[in-house]
Amino acid sequence: MRAQDMNNHDGGAGGWRSVPSARGKVYSRRLPTLDLSALRIFVVDDNEFTLTLVKRLLTAMRISDISICSDPVRALVEIARVKPHIVLTDLEMPGKHGLDLVNEIRTGKAGIREDAAILVASAYADREQVMQTSNAGANWMLAKPLSFRRLYEGLVRVTLDDRPFIRADGYIGPCRRVHMTPPEQLVAKRRKSDFV
Repeated sequence: MRAQDMNNHDGGAGGWRSVPSARGKVYSRRLPTLDLSALRIFVVDDNEFTLTLVKRLLTAMRISDISICSDPVRALVEIARVKPHIVLTDLEMPGKHGLDLVNEIRTGKAGIREDAAILVASAYADREQVMQTSNAGANWMLAKPLSFRRLYEGLVRVTLDDRPFIRADGYIGPCRRVHMTPPEQLVAKRRKSDFV
């Protein structure tokens, strides 16, 4: 989901009125400062420690609308109820693999928009796993263990992501071509109308 769509999309409740849209991608040590407090985030992970850590990190980012689920099988029902802007999921979980959950969201089986932002977090973030995640339709992959900076960077990436959404035979998700633009250039490209 592109940032300007997030500004207008409420998913059944309040929208993303404070998230600016931008062109290009975020690839730099210097990240733009965004007010993420209007985000609604759903976290799926079978590890209770990880759920607690992610919830604390998101709360430190002033995000208060956080839903967590430790059962990946029940996650679809909960996602449909919550209607999150961003879904953060683990990959290796008992009962359902994280990429199956990504596929169900992208094919419209989750009860939310197919173009909802999806972040995948995994301790196994090798090149093959990153390619599988990208080919499944996820917006971005994060390597565990998660830190404040790593999680914030992932949220900034999917928030400012303006790649077109592709629906083609065998693939549904953001365009897999990623052009990296430093965040300071993203901020310079913003128009006054982006801050409405």
